[in-house]
Order: sequence, then structure tokens, then C-alpha cells
Amino acid sequence: MNNDIEFFIKKFNVSRETIEKLNKYNDFLLENNKLLNLIGKTTEKNVFSRHFKDSAQIYDLIQDKSEIIDIGSGAGFPGVIIKILMENDKINGNVILIDKSPKKCKFLKELSDKLSLILKIENLRLEDYKFNKISTIVSRAFKKTIQTIDILFKNNENIRSIILIKGKTYQQELEEAKKKYTFELEKFRSITSDESYILKISNIKLSTT
Repeated sequence: MNNDIEFFIKKFNVSRETIEKLNKYNDFLLENNKLLNLIGKTTEKNVFSRHFKDSAQIYDLIQDKSEIIDIGSGAGFPGVIIKILMENDKINGNVILIDKSPKKCKFLKELSDKLSLILKIENLRLEDYKFNKISTIVSRAFKKTIQTIDILFKNNENIRSIILIKGKTYQQELEEAKKKYTFELEKFRSITSDESYILKISNIKLSTT
């Protein structure tokens, strides 16, 4: 058995139907990557480990799954993987994917149909999205941390937490953000890269110093 599929079985107790969805996702992603450049060419042979597993590792960090908003969703990471795991666990909740690219949103719509997932797909800039209830924000390979907080801060009362999958510049980005904002922070080392971390940010306020 593929080690990465075994990870999903052991960690999340996924069903055979869920494994089939993940395999369909993998195939559809590779098929569309030729035209849309959804993922790096060098990662095409390792989609499960580089993208699926990387996205799935934040699933248990999302305490409130009633509304999850994936910003800059692109190829659907991490939002689509989270929705697949929610359906596996029979958890009801809205997953909203936001991306400014019409082509990527078209891919996400076709993907959701192919996988029979109920997802809301918004083709707009994050700055133009209207947050109307308490939400958890997730993101992978989006903007710098301070840029993300800048955009979301005006909706702070509607955001429960922000969970960011960040690369090796995470600490530098955090120091930059702390010059402007104070916030509660939890850090978790990535299971897919020793240089990467997951940042869980909440209770954001403008710094008074």
C-alpha cells in the first residue's frame, strides 16, 4: 500500500470511498496541471505527500468546522482536502474556497462536481469578500503573514482563528507582523517538512507600542 494513503487510513480512519475520492482528485489535478500550472511540475509524482498530506495536517487544529474559508485556494489546498475529511467524518459545515483566478475557480467547480462535494466557490479578491459570520480562515502558499492579517483585520470580529501553512520564512514573517499587531499564536512543526510550520493565530489587535 502507498505510504501516504496508509497515513490517511491510520491518522483519519478514512473509508474506501474517501480513498477513491483522493485518487480521483490526484488524477484530475494532474490532468489539469498541464494547462493551469496548479502545482509545481516537480511535485506531480508526489501529490499525496507534498499537497494532500500537507493540507490534511491542519484538520485537527480546526476546532469549529461550521464555516471554513480557504483563501487563495488555487488547486484546492487545503480547503478541498478538509472538506473530504469532514465528509468522511460525517461533519456538516460550510467550506468556502476563494480565488481571484477565473480559470482556477472553474477547475475547483469541476473538481467539486467530480468528487460530489458541496463547496462554495468565490471568484474574487479576498479584499472584496464580505464576512458575515464567525469563520475559521485557512491558507497554504498565499500571501505573506502580515499581508494576510492586514486584509483580514477589518473583519476580526467575524474570524475565530487563522491557520496558515508556512514555509521556511515563517519566523521572519511573524517578526514583521508583530511590529504592527499583537495576537495569540500557536506553532506546530509541519509533518511534511522540517523547515515549515503551521501558525494558528487568533485574538488579533493593533499593537499599541
